Amino acid sequence: MHNVAHFVLTEKLTDAKLHKMDDEAVIICLTRIKGVGRWTVEMLLMSHLHREDIFSIDDLGIQQAMTTLYKLDPSDKKLFREKMKTISDKWSPYRTHACRYLWQWKDS
Repeated sequence: MHNVAHFVLTEKLTDAKLHKMDDEAVIICLTRIKGVGRWTVEMLLMSHLHREDIFSIDDLGIQQAMTTLYKLDPSDKKLFREKMKTISDKWSPYRTHACRYLWQWKDS
């Protein structure tokens, strides 16, 4: 929390600035904060910035749901990620909504 607060103050970062950035620019900007990784920024993009085309490939819940629904083999991580990306590309530009459906399906 201290790292985030310090970053926001020193960079004079505002919601308005974040809203003006594209998704990858937000990820690059915020992952400069110690302790903040890509997954964290993706969750921020989905929930706070309301971006509709975010696919969180590293999210465990998404991986588990896709493994079951699409009968994917997660043992080869590189191939698994490629297959997940190929499937998720079909959902663009609404991949955030697909992630929400996958989380809901997994949790039910």
